[in-house]
Amino acid sequence: MIIRILTAVSLCLAQPALADVPERLEAAFTGWAQQVGAKNAIMTIRKAGQVQRDVAVGWAPDMVVETASLSKAITAVCVAHLIDSGMWAADTTSKDVLEEGIAGITIGALLTHTSGLGPDQTQASMMWWLDRSGRKARDAALRALERDTQTATSGSYSYNNENYAVLGAMIEVTTKEAYEDYCAKKVLEPAGVSTARPSARTQRFLPWGGWEMTVQDYAAFHWHAFGPEGIIGSDPSQWPSADLGGGVQYGMGMFQRAMRDTSNYWHFGALCFPGRFNIGSYAVIWLDDYSVAAAYDICPSWDDMNALDSALVGAVFQ
Repeated sequence: MIIRILTAVSLCLAQPALADVPERLEAAFTGWAQQVGAKNAIMTIRKAGQVQRDVAVGWAPDMVVETASLSKAITAVCVAHLIDSGMWAADTTSKDVLEEGIAGITIGALLTHTSGLGPDQTQASMMWWLDRSGRKARDAALRALERDTQTATSGSYSYNNENYAVLGAMIEVTTKEAYEDYCAKKVLEPAGVSTARPSARTQRFLPWGGWEMTVQDYAAFHWHAFGPEGIIGSDPSQWPSADLGGGVQYGMGMFQRAMRDTSNYWHFGALCFPGRFNIGSYAVIWLDDYSVAAAYDICPSWDDMNALDSALVGAVFQ
């Protein structure tokens, strides 16, 4: 099982065209779905946070779907609220909160995958955790923090679900509430999200890949947090980020790229369990203007993800 990510995407070189963007996005998305063999695919299209149209192939447009690694942004924004409230700081460490494991791993490093934790042992464990009830964030966190040897380098970017497992465990210890209850109350409900819940299939991966909701609700959350008035989007410079080169950064559970006087925010997700369960997801905001959230019933390859991003960018910035 692999949750894939992609960094060198969502480029834009011109202002969005004013006419027919939703029509072009629909054509690009349905064409891509046919090309990659997705029998079921849905996407919502927004402009400045306002719904323009919903696109559905197979699935009903308001079906509740797995968000996969898009769940990380929910955890990151939950962390942002704890920092904003003064309960944490970016340099608060996992040991400060959990009182276990190695010292010196800051919240900022966990958010940006620069903690030095590795290898990502969730990749093997999730195959066994699929379709089982309960939560495994604390178990995954302590296993990562107590490893005798770490294979990543502190201060260098290395994408690892364990970082967000640690954050999920820390949220519960600090708030004395279940992760999903606290983050729904502080992050999702204020965005108007009503369909979000821990997935029955992937709930054990909740802080890094186990939320489900409609794509419309994910788009509402994304805009509320990362749009121009959001806790992240209003001033991304105040939050931790890791430079990945080429103008791309990993920030608060999202990749980001500064463009003119704003930023683009995007992330892919994929849950890949051959013969059992395969799904992908994607969300992006371009220039505080058009945004989409999508889900589909395939485990996308790197080429598939590049093709989707390129098709949608071409539709918006034609």
